[in-house]
Formats: sequence, C-alpha cells, structure tokens
Amino acid sequence: MVLSPEQNAGGIRLAARLNDGELLASAQRSFPVSYRQARGEFLAMLPQARSFVLPDLRGPDGEELSVDGGWVGDPQAECVLVLISGTHGPEGFCGAGIQMDWLALLEEGRLPQDVALLFIHGLNPYGFAWDRRVTHEGCDLNRNFIDFTIGAPANPGYEELRVHFVPPTLDGPSFEAARQAIRQFKSLHGERAFQIARKAGQYTDPNGMFFGGFGPSWSAGALDAIAREHGLATRKFVAVIDVHTGLGPYGYGELQSEHVAASKSQAIADRMFGPSVTSADLGTSASIPIHGSLQLYWERLLGDGRYLYLCLEYGTFDTEAAQRVLLADQWLHVHGGGDRTGAFGREVRARMRAHFCPDDPFWKEAVLFRGRQVLRDALSGLQQIGEGRFALSQVPVLATGRLPISPRARRLSRIAHKGDSQCQNE
Repeated sequence: MVLSPEQNAGGIRLAARLNDGELLASAQRSFPVSYRQARGEFLAMLPQARSFVLPDLRGPDGEELSVDGGWVGDPQAECVLVLISGTHGPEGFCGAGIQMDWLALLEEGRLPQDVALLFIHGLNPYGFAWDRRVTHEGCDLNRNFIDFTIGAPANPGYEELRVHFVPPTLDGPSFEAARQAIRQFKSLHGERAFQIARKAGQYTDPNGMFFGGFGPSWSAGALDAIAREHGLATRKFVAVIDVHTGLGPYGYGELQSEHVAASKSQAIADRMFGPSVTSADLGTSASIPIHGSLQLYWERLLGDGRYLYLCLEYGTFDTEAAQRVLLADQWLHVHGGGDRTGAFGREVRARMRAHFCPDDPFWKEAVLFRGRQVLRDALSGLQQIGEGRFALSQVPVLATGRLPISPRARRLSRIAHKGDSQCQNE
C-alpha cells in the first residue's frame, strides 16, 4: 500500500509520540548511573527520609553509604506498601529507577485513603556502591534471614562442589578441572540439584558465593530498625515488593512468592495480583526455593495473613552470562586481591552493572511498565483491605495454597514462564 503525504505525515507524528512517550521519558530520567546519584536523587525527592549510615566504609567517590527509609502518606495508615531496592547491590540500579518513577507518579496523584508507602533505598549500600551482589560482610542478604539461634540449614551439594565454584584461575587447567567437576555433578544429579547446591544458600564458606552469613548482617539490623521506627508490626496489613534482577525472560518482571503454598499470605497474593504470581514452593517460579530470604523477616514480624513479601524479579541475560560475571566478581574478591579500583576491578564492576541493569531503553521501559502494573494492583488491593472489602479472615486457602484459577489463565501463566529451566539466572 502506498501512503499519501498526509498519511506519511501522520505516521511521523505517531512515531514521534511513541518515541517521546511519557513512559519512555521516565525510563530515560529515572535510572541512575551511580549509587551516589541514586541516593542524592532519592533524598531530594524525600528530604524527610531517615538515614542509617554504614560506619567506617565509603563508596568509590568517598561518598557516605546508607540505607534510607522514606515515608509517603498518612503516618497512621493501617495498610502500607513497602518498596525495597538494592538488596543485591547492583540490582539496586533497577530498584532505584522504579522508586524514582513511583515517586514522580505520586507527586501528581493521591494515595487511597488509609494507605501509605515506605521506600527503602539501598538496603545493601556497600554492594550498590561497589557493584557487588553481597554486603560488606561478604553476605548474600537474601540468604541472611534464617533463625541463627537454631542453626543453619545444610547444603551437602555445595560442600561437594565448594572448591570448584571459585577456582584459583579463570582459565587454564585448574579452571577446566573445576568445569569438568561441575559437569560430572550435573550428569549424576541433574540441573536442579546443581542449582540448589550453588544458589539455595550456604552457611559454612564466607569466601563462597551465596553465603548466608554466620549471623545477622548490618543491613538486616537496618531493615529491622526502619520497620520498627514506622511501627509496621502494628499495622493492619503490609505488602512488601523487593526489586531484583537477573532471573527470567529479558525485561519481564515476575512476581515471585517465597510464601508456603498453603498459607493465607500466598492466597492473598494470588487474589491481589492474579496468576502472574509464581511460587517457588509449587515449582511455578523461575527461582528455586532458597534459604534465609527476607520473607522470613516479615513472617516473624507480622505473621501469616498480615503481610505479603514478593520479589519483583526482572530478567536480563542467560545462565551462562550470569555465572561468568558472578564468578569473575567472586574470583576478584577471593584470589585477585579484591581491588575494585584497578583495571580489572573496574572491568568487573562494569560487567556486573551491565548484567544486572542493562543500559537498554527497551529494557528500562519494560521495567517501569511492569512496575506501574504492580503499583496499581498493590494500591487497589490495600485499599480494599483498608476498607474491609477484602476480608483477610475469609480468604480461602486450597490444599495447594492457591485460589481457583481458570484453565485459560493457568495456560497463560505457563506460557509466560515457558523455558524457565533455561533461564535459571540468579
């Protein structure tokens, strides 16, 4: 079909509108390029935020490192939506981008009555600033919330492979020997057993990846201080969205539940967000079940049926890419002297940032689009809870822990997560 000049002009106008759309414009301005910028912009938007400064450590430019908590809305609101960024260091660039987008939206709109938001910025400020997934203690923060008073869970697969996960060199005979040992483990036990050994969490090797710690981390204490300062334990209901990246299809934000399937909180998540919520417990999530996630903190603080904890996990690149970049990062720490200011250190930092927050307008736009969906559904659900139209005591829990889902919705959910076994990132 040949277009007339007038039609062509209309096409140009449409293209311009699509390229200069509000969502794309927000994607261009919301994502920071450094921890220092991210924190500065957050505090400019929420100057009343309370800062919990990490003592004795600084960022790459000598900047202060801090977890910052900012409240928006009625201080007495019975229902609270909590949005966390930076649990896993460089994943904070994505989380901070969503926080800035939401704050810009809230400047122009009103919250539902009796609903407030709590923004927790840079929960792992050291990792955010220095582009490390772990905290300054070397701890994976999303494995750090076990009850250390009763002992840590075992991970025998990790113990079998621990010397092979971070070999002495990144090439050559020792590297190839490590790869061969991992291939043999996979052949004998399967890919899922390998993923559990590598990523479920381990509590014996501080130089190993996915180390959950020997005790509560500094960031865990900061999270508890923020929650108690705002009296979250006394609220009617708290919904927590913890932003992560690196797992799943490129640009898609999966709402991953760590709740036990047959729980009230899981049923509430299904009702509030629909079949896009996935469950590690049921095997519908791109994530394997892990030890010591932040969900355990909120469970202890509030109890089943009074909270939701969901990871909003955005996919980036494939498994092999994730393993390479994380290996280089851990090798630098264990065998390479740990200097993140030298040439190789700067290269590792750049690779970590590029993997966990791609500098791609399409990816960033997709992130914010999905984030706004989650904000809309969360505020709607909390408003219903606050108004008593979402009776928490009457939420049905099936034997599977799931609300009834239509066959069509179930098929769509499976299609959306098809190929998860090939997307087992971090």
